Amino acid sequence: MSKLYNSIKFLIQYLIPVFGMAGIIFYLSAQPGLGDIENNTIEMFLRKGAHFTEYGLLTFFAWRLFYNGWNFSKLSAFWIVFILVTLYAGSDEFHQTFVEGRSGKIIDVVVDFFSIFVTLQVLLFIVQRKIKNIVLALVGFACFIGLTTGMAWESYERGNNLEKEKIKNGKEKNIGNNSNKEDQGNQKNLETLDTIKKGVKVNNNEEKETSIKEGSDFIKKDTIDKDIIRANNLPDKIVYDVPFTTQSPFARWNELHEEACEEASLIMLKYYNDKMKRPGLVKLSKEIAEEEIQKLVKYQIKKYGDFYDTDVKTTKQIGEDFYKLNNLKIIENFTIEDLKKELARGNIILIPTAGRELGNQNFTPPGPLYHNLVIIGYDDKATVDSAGRKSKGVFITNDPGTRNGKNYKYNQEILYQAIHDFPGDINKISQGSKRGIVLSKF
Repeated sequence: MSKLYNSIKFLIQYLIPVFGMAGIIFYLSAQPGLGDIENNTIEMFLRKGAHFTEYGLLTFFAWRLFYNGWNFSKLSAFWIVFILVTLYAGSDEFHQTFVEGRSGKIIDVVVDFFSIFVTLQVLLFIVQRKIKNIVLALVGFACFIGLTTGMAWESYERGNNLEKEKIKNGKEKNIGNNSNKEDQGNQKNLETLDTIKKGVKVNNNEEKETSIKEGSDFIKKDTIDKDIIRANNLPDKIVYDVPFTTQSPFARWNELHEEACEEASLIMLKYYNDKMKRPGLVKLSKEIAEEEIQKLVKYQIKKYGDFYDTDVKTTKQIGEDFYKLNNLKIIENFTIEDLKKELARGNIILIPTAGRELGNQNFTPPGPLYHNLVIIGYDDKATVDSAGRKSKGVFITNDPGTRNGKNYKYNQEILYQAIHDFPGDINKISQGSKRGIVLSKF
């Protein structure tokens, strides 16, 4: 009985804390992302501080196991714990390479190394009272602070470069009166936007009077019906593995990224298009997505004067000009069945919406007035959507407005009713027509 008691006591006192802490670290690393923190400097310190703390605790529990529990010598316990916990830190970063939205970083292993080193030096000081251990601990902690400060500064600079570029371009656009050349350039940008808007109206008027020819911007509903599977033959569920990104890959929700849903949606179309051509070779990481967003923003500022709230026709034009996507088509006045038919053909659909009508619980209240996302499938047998709402079928989407947006499910009726193209005034978004951009499968 005494032996059993001692075994249980040893398990609770020494083993459970070690494996429990290791399990907590594994669980946190398995999460697709961390909470959004607006200040990138604070974010860096908090996250690296969390690394330091969690590995400090794991080191402490492991030391207790080997030194107090199994009676290893001070030197043996030091090196065994140092090696084992450092190896676990490396394996944890490797584990994160398999987690959506996460990546393994050598720099984080270095942060963990300093945590392990500092904790062990403090523990050695406690058991042998040598001043050199405290000195080494302070040196290790100073290295951690220096490393984290450098990383925070780099993150701060990187996070503000885009904003500075945007402000610079905005000032050049607004001042305008400093030279005739700037005035002419701004006027040209305005004319370009006006021309695009007029083009949409012309196409709408022409469509009411004439048949739509192959290669035109709009496809009429009855044309779709002739070309694709009839509604009663559609499968119950279709979903495509479309590369996903949020419109703020690094949770940097400044003005630029809050306006980048069109850019993020276009990027997903582009990378899915590439994936169809080169299966298994295309990867959309956070770093790549951020770079693509910056390029798209700069391109629009240069061509149009800004990058805010583009309508469907403009978004399609950007996709064709910037990404050379020659398989984009605009559809309008469609039904829910029409959208499912397009998906049945192997196509995916970029749609504009009145964002607040979507009721996405992950949006910061009250949600965006205008929002774009990508429909990647549907499930007619689903009874609830991702927000927990009762549904007679859902559309499966990649919604860039949230880090939880991959395969986000919307009630089909709710999403359909929320579809509105940008009408020119964001406060009149509910008056926008039902339009979308289809990326046709090769």
